[in-house]
Amino acid sequence: MTHAGFAVPAAVFGPEAAAGPAHALVLAPVTPHWDQGAFFTPVTRVLADAGLRVTVVDTLSLWDEEVDSLDSLAARWRARLTDYGPVDLLCGNALGGAVAQALLPDVAPGTAALLVSGPARTDALLEARLTEIGDLAAGGRSDYALALLHRRVQPHGHRTGADDTAPAPHDPDAGRRIAAGMRMLRGVDVTAAVRAHPGPLLQLVGSHSQLVTQRHTAAAPHHRVHVIQGAGMRPHFDRTAEVSAHVGAFLREKGLI
Repeated sequence: MTHAGFAVPAAVFGPEAAAGPAHALVLAPVTPHWDQGAFFTPVTRVLADAGLRVTVVDTLSLWDEEVDSLDSLAARWRARLTDYGPVDLLCGNALGGAVAQALLPDVAPGTAALLVSGPARTDALLEARLTEIGDLAAGGRSDYALALLHRRVQPHGHRTGADDTAPAPHDPDAGRRIAAGMRMLRGVDVTAAVRAHPGPLLQLVGSHSQLVTQRHTAAAPHHRVHVIQGAGMRPHFDRTAEVSAHVGAFLREKGLI
């Protein structure tokens, strides 16, 4: 089977008409299973409430054993972009954010981009932490990989209770997805594609993130990177009201609503 025939799980929110409202396409992070877009709920709510039609897709659904890098995953998504029609706002979270930034040369010049903890580049510390999680998953310990990932997405200094750190049962399918996703985030650098994008861009990262931080972002002078104080890898859950306000302001400023 070629990648063109892969089924892509998707969830659609807001107006469903193909014409009329602005369209946002959201690329998912590494999740152990497709979660129907729950990972982006606070932001999706803002977009849908503003009148955008939002399509959330499972980024890893185009992965197989032939895909071993972000470049090869992005190439598969590049071939599928036209399936979703015009995209006015390209969004991505974590791995999905990295893929979205790699795709910026392939969308219309005026397309807006909204990224949440989406790395444009990695460094030794980030790669070491991703590798530790991925190696656990690849070694048949998806339970401990997920527990470690849960700790890493919390803000630095956050204390987890016993219930938070107890590993779930090992899940082979989840392990394969986690291992693949973490592996593809190593050696990432899409800085040039981001800086060359003429459209508006907003990147949101947490000041206390243990994974993607401000140093992993890239932006042109007309783009904006905003650090959410006290937040971790999931600022849209850690500081929902603040993130929602920034997203709403971005939509209004850029004429998307």
